[in-house]
Amino acid sequence: MEADEAPAGEMTVVLGSGWPGVLIHEAIGHGLEGDFNRKKTSAFSGLMGEMVASPVCTIVDDGTIPDARGSLNIDDEGNPTESTVLIENGKLCNYMQDNLNAKLMNTKSTGNGRRNHILLRPFRE
Repeated sequence: MEADEAPAGEMTVVLGSGWPGVLIHEAIGHGLEGDFNRKKTSAFSGLMGEMVASPVCTIVDDGTIPDARGSLNIDDEGNPTESTVLIENGKLCNYMQDNLNAKLMNTKSTGNGRRNHILLRPFRE
């Protein structure tokens, strides 16, 4: 088999909807959850307001987009979901928060309370 060599070097990357969102979620999403930052177990702990990515990078957790993967009207704690800018122009702006961690971190919920099953209470870390 023959194939051309893939180009190397610095280049623009555009991620579309769908699986690239899962990639971002797994790569940095969990690290931007309030509980991991409150416990100082995230790579993003203590970096609020700091540059954590390229200045051209903006990441938004938007649970309000109709019919989009992960979008809901309310989270599992009864809070409306929100569009939360997590990283803007490379700067860390927010963490995703549920009720408990928002209270402990003296901020507000971002509508990210989750639970494993309807009969179980929301996650408490």
